[in-house]
Amino acid sequence: MPKPPSQPGCTWVEDCIEECHAPSVFVEEQGVRATFVNPRRRQVRKVHNDGCYAPRVAQQADYIVGLVGTIDVVVELKCSDTNIKGAADQVESTLDAWKHDPKRAPSLAALIIYGRIEGPKKLPGRVPRANAVISGIVARFLKHGTLLVIAENGVKQYSFNDFIE
Repeated sequence: MPKPPSQPGCTWVEDCIEECHAPSVFVEEQGVRATFVNPRRRQVRKVHNDGCYAPRVAQQADYIVGLVGTIDVVVELKCSDTNIKGAADQVESTLDAWKHDPKRAPSLAALIIYGRIEGPKKLPGRVPRANAVISGIVARFLKHGTLLVIAENGVKQYSFNDFIE
């Protein structure tokens, strides 16, 4: 019995890969979600990467969502901001592997979404500290020519044009 698609408007085209024509395409884990708007209902590929498409490779990002033939966005979803550096390492590892995959789009970008800001004792953390960490990580990716966006859960929906330089 085939497994159901992860959302309406998507169909499985092979193990770990869905094709979507929905007006918005999302990926979600543990209540953290990244949504990509697709008003023209173009072909969007959703690769379930961590534990499925790349099952034996350590430190992989959760998903790769792409506008077929244009851009792929590596997506990592985190419950909190406490390990954004680790999330960046997962994204970097996935980007390195995906660059050599024949399915990849010509352009690559990355997105990290975190669920909440926490301090060391699971108390509300300080936003300025999180912002400093985020700025440093984004600068590191830009030095290597990759646009990386890091944002809090539910802040906005993304267009693939947000990632095309």
